[in-house]
This record gives sequence, structure tokens and C-alpha cells, in this order.
Amino acid sequence: MQWEKASGLDVRAIVSIAQMESSYGTAGVTTSPGANMFGYGAFDSTPGNATNYNDEKAVTGLTQVTIIQNKNETFKVQDDKAKKYANGTLNTATEGGVYFTDTSGSGKARAEVMKKLDKYIDDHGGTPKAPAEKAPTGTRDGGGVTADGVPAGYSLTKKIDTSGYIAQSYPYGQCTWFVFNRAKEFGINYDPYMGNGGEWQYKPGYETTHTPREHTAVSFTPGTAGSDPTYGHVAFVEQVKSDGSILISESNAKGLGVVSYRTFDKAQASQFTYVIGK
Repeated sequence: MQWEKASGLDVRAIVSIAQMESSYGTAGVTTSPGANMFGYGAFDSTPGNATNYNDEKAVTGLTQVTIIQNKNETFKVQDDKAKKYANGTLNTATEGGVYFTDTSGSGKARAEVMKKLDKYIDDHGGTPKAPAEKAPTGTRDGGGVTADGVPAGYSLTKKIDTSGYIAQSYPYGQCTWFVFNRAKEFGINYDPYMGNGGEWQYKPGYETTHTPREHTAVSFTPGTAGSDPTYGHVAFVEQVKSDGSILISESNAKGLGVVSYRTFDKAQASQFTYVIGK
């Protein structure tokens, strides 16, 4: 349901596409370590490209690019376009690109899965009501420690001491250098080669979420929240309050090696991507 909310794609379609693309999780590029279950990003010439997108990123890209941008809004349209592509009559300029080239009725098979899901739901009491919204787990309104620059009403669980921070794969003072080392203060690890700040959210093997979590990395896509338009930015979530607002710490927002803080309200925080360390 979280993927449906993030992508706008019906959850039944999400399930049916995942099942068909992966042969129920048993075949294709989806079985490769780090690859998404939708086969998103994979082409015949570069199947390994599917490892560049985790499942959450894949379902959003699938919806926006493959389905909407390329005009593949229904399973029937997808089947019809596959046949046109096969016989050379598809006009991609006006009709958009194909979703798949298989002409055996892949779209119809996906529609059948959706029908079965509907029947199963009806046979088991219908669609349940969404749970009432409540404060996210792991929130902290009080306690902690204060430090220079921390906005009033917010706090850290541990003071920041950069004197022992290492600079190997991440250059001293950069945002990546800070988050990599700050996380280690809590026993949390990120790969030494996560990429630029905006690329952390795409690193294979790491779980991501749009729900803020304390002591995770928040990866800003280029240009988001004042981040660099080319490289993006990454910061560390120091606190998540029960009202949904967050406190982040970061480096190089106000100068190389300068640690500073910012807060975002619930609406803003829900737009960001949080990368959960190991």
C-alpha cells in the first residue's frame, strides 16, 4: 500500500506486474542480487541495469515513465502495442514506446491476476479500512542533549565530535564524509562508496523509505531543499518528533567541514527519501 501511495499505481497492478515479470520470483533479472522485482531498468542489451533501482524506486519509475509517459495505461493497450511493434506498425512518436515485446498476451495474463486478487479480497471480507493515522514509531519529543546551533525544541541523542572522523573514500568536510562517520557513532554502517549525496538513495542493497526514521541518512535529489543541482546532498536524521517534523545534521551546507542543522515539518519530511543503514 505504501508503494501505491508513492507511485499512484493500483496495488493490484503492482502485484500482478511483479508476479509476471519475475515468474513468481523464480526467473529473469529479478533473481539477480539487488535487482528489483519489476525488471525496471533492464533491457535485452543491459539486463544488469535493474540492480540500479530498488523496488520502491522501480515502481515509481515504472508508473511515471513506462506506463504514463509511454502511454501504456491499460494491459490491453500494452498487448496491442506489442503486436504493432512486432509487425512494424507502431508509431512510437504518437503512441509511445512498448512496455514489453512479448506478443503472447502478457497484458491479459496480468489482468487475470488482478481479477483473482479481487476475488480473493471479496472472499475474505473485502478491502479493510485504512488504519487511523498515528504518530510514527521511533519518535522522540524530549530528552537528548543540546548543542550550539540546534534549533529550540529539538535535541541530539549524542553530541557530535568530528575529531575522529576518517576521510578515505569520502573527502574531508563533504556531506558524504559527515554522514558516513556520524552514522558510525551509533553503530550504523554505510558502504564506503555510496556515491554523491543524491545517489545514496539508489545504492543497491539498502532499504529506503519516505517515512522519516531517526539515525538514517536522508538523500536529497539534485536541487531538492537547496541541495547541489548536480550532486544532490545527504544529511543525517538526528530526531523525528511525534508531529512528524525532523531535525537533520549536515556538513558543507555552510562551508566545507562546517556542521549545521535544519528542521523540516511533516509535509516537507514526507517528500524525502531515507536510506536505512546496516
